[in-house]
Amino acid sequence: MTNLKTILDVASRQLPAEGVDCILIGGFAVNYHGYTRNTLDVDFMIFAEQLDTVRRIMTQAGFTNIAIQDNVAFFSAPGSPLRVDFLRVDRDTMRELLANAILATVQGFEIKVAALRDLIGMKIFALSQDVPRRMGKDLPDIAYLSVLHNLDLESYIQPLCSRFGTSKVYDLIRIQVEGLRTS
Repeated sequence: MTNLKTILDVASRQLPAEGVDCILIGGFAVNYHGYTRNTLDVDFMIFAEQLDTVRRIMTQAGFTNIAIQDNVAFFSAPGSPLRVDFLRVDRDTMRELLANAILATVQGFEIKVAALRDLIGMKIFALSQDVPRRMGKDLPDIAYLSVLHNLDLESYIQPLCSRFGTSKVYDLIRIQVEGLRTS
C-alpha cells in the first residue's frame, strides 16, 4: 500500500534525482506552518514542462495518472487513500517559489515547503477563483495561519489580496481573522 512516506520519498529523492524540483504546498504545507488540518491529497508545485518526467517517475513508483487538467495532474495508487496532485507553473513563478522555499524535514524526508507568504498567496488565489467552493478550506487556512503567526492584515494580507485576489476576499479574510482573534 502506498502511503505518505512513499509519496515523500518520491518527492524528496526520486524526482530530484531526475532533475525535477518540487515544492510541498496545500494542506501538508499548511500543517508544516502550524495549523493542523486533515487532508486527503498531497500537493506539489512543479515546472510546467516537467510533467512528462513526473508522470514517468510516479508511474514507476506505482501511481496511476488519473487526470490531467490545464495546470494540474492528479495521481493515485491502488489501496492508498491519498491522492498526489502536481500543480504546474511557469518558470518565473517556480523560480520565485523555489528561492523562497524552506528546506524542511517532513516525516524524515527533506522536502522543499512553500514559504508562508507564498502559501498564503496561493490560498488567496484559490479562494478568489471559486469563493463558494473554497470557503471551507482555504479561508480557514488563511485565517488560522494569520492568527498563529500574528500577521498584520493591512501590511501582510491586504497586499497579497491585491496581487492574487480581490477586495471581497480580503474582507472575508479580515472578518474571519478578527473573529478568531476576539474569541
